[in-house]
Amino acid sequence: MQEFVARPHCGMVKGTEDGGTIVWRGIPYAQPPVRFAPPRPVRPWNGIRAATEFGPSCPQENGKRSPMDEDCLYLNIWSPAADGKRPVMFFIHGGSFAGGSGSEEAYNGANLAHNEDVVVVTFNYRVGILGFLDFSFMHDGFHANCGLWDVLEALRWVKENIAAFGGDPDNVTVFGQSAGGTITSVLPVLPSARGLFAKCIVMSGGPTLLQGREEGRRTARAFCKAAGIRTADGLRSIPAEEIPACQHEFVSACGLGAGTFRISVDGTLVPDYPIAAARGGYAKGIPMLIGTTREEMSFLLIKPLAKVLDVDGIMQAGVEHETAECKERIPQAYQKRYGKRRGQAMMFSDMVFRMGNIWYVQEYSRHCDTWMYRFDYETPAMKVSGLHAFHSSDIPFVFGNFKAGMGKLIFLLSPSMKKARELSREIQRDFGLFARTGEVKWPKCTNTDIPAKCYAKHCSILPAVEKEICREYEKTHFKQTSFSSCWDE
Repeated sequence: MQEFVARPHCGMVKGTEDGGTIVWRGIPYAQPPVRFAPPRPVRPWNGIRAATEFGPSCPQENGKRSPMDEDCLYLNIWSPAADGKRPVMFFIHGGSFAGGSGSEEAYNGANLAHNEDVVVVTFNYRVGILGFLDFSFMHDGFHANCGLWDVLEALRWVKENIAAFGGDPDNVTVFGQSAGGTITSVLPVLPSARGLFAKCIVMSGGPTLLQGREEGRRTARAFCKAAGIRTADGLRSIPAEEIPACQHEFVSACGLGAGTFRISVDGTLVPDYPIAAARGGYAKGIPMLIGTTREEMSFLLIKPLAKVLDVDGIMQAGVEHETAECKERIPQAYQKRYGKRRGQAMMFSDMVFRMGNIWYVQEYSRHCDTWMYRFDYETPAMKVSGLHAFHSSDIPFVFGNFKAGMGKLIFLLSPSMKKARELSREIQRDFGLFARTGEVKWPKCTNTDIPAKCYAKHCSILPAVEKEICREYEKTHFKQTSFSSCWDE
């Protein structure tokens, strides 16, 4: 097997060939983390380090994602060659802030790197209890948002070292999906992230899905109570191998479901909510491409999932502060436009993802070039299941990996892959063009006009959300709170 040695500042690393690219796996970008503290820069090493195996994932409930270890701050690089100065695409994985890993097969960057002549980086960050609970009230050395601190440290490493792998440190595009998309939506308005990247692509992220400092601390206190922990030493002494079970028990008992772990607006690392920060012009000079799948939340309409996730409870909590007239009017508007079942899926999708994105774009586009997209494509399996273009179904198309992750399921009934491969290449070309130039070839968004390129069997430019649907939210409590600042609390 041919070996490839790169010489970054941190120390030499040996990679291997993968799908027409060179891959370096499991490079440490920080020292083994201290629990609940920000990461520390990696110490340089002597000699040549073998970068042929992925590093451990952060401890999490999904036991299939092994090995797992608190020493999890590793990244992976795919590059067409170690020389040159290519655009860098830095991917942040999803997983509801509770799981996930940059080593997942679905995120293999070889296809994207080869097709678009870019450098692709994936990485691990701390998740769940270790990454997104705020125990800062228990000890001065504990911090909120440790997983977000990890993202920043990985970006710093890329800025300092990626030139040795054929990447341009001044042309880094952050792109992330789901929880990774939410992180990506936050990064442009973080003072600590300034200068670490040039552009961002937000995939199914939620700029409205953050929490206030006190809300985050309430969740952390609830965890301590449930686990019988009263001191900082008690938190430090939880064995790493017991963390997945602790996390599972807490999520099951606390009633917050997928919202258990979130980024906290702590007033320090995260000074404000993204929409309010964008309104203040904090993201000047960082072009953004942002989008969703068409029916993000359609999986909630599958009865077993709806029962487990308490869909009715989720929706009741979401409209708790709305007027009775609003609670009746908005569902009727969706049912009239899309039918009862599909209307529910579209309403869930808009409430959790798309309306927040629209409002973010309205403010963001005042100061930066901004474009939207929507993934509408359906395979036969997606149609038959009634899921349509659901959450994460775009991942196989972005990375071009059709036999990994979601691709194993959505192509089961596909007699031909020709159209899927053509669409994948179109998405990759658009993402690659944006990474190179900061532009794409469809109209930009403005405060009053939000067009989106809709990826389907035949692509078209349509409103990201129909204007009549947008109008239904104009005077809602939901919109009002989405535009609020932490200084209003």
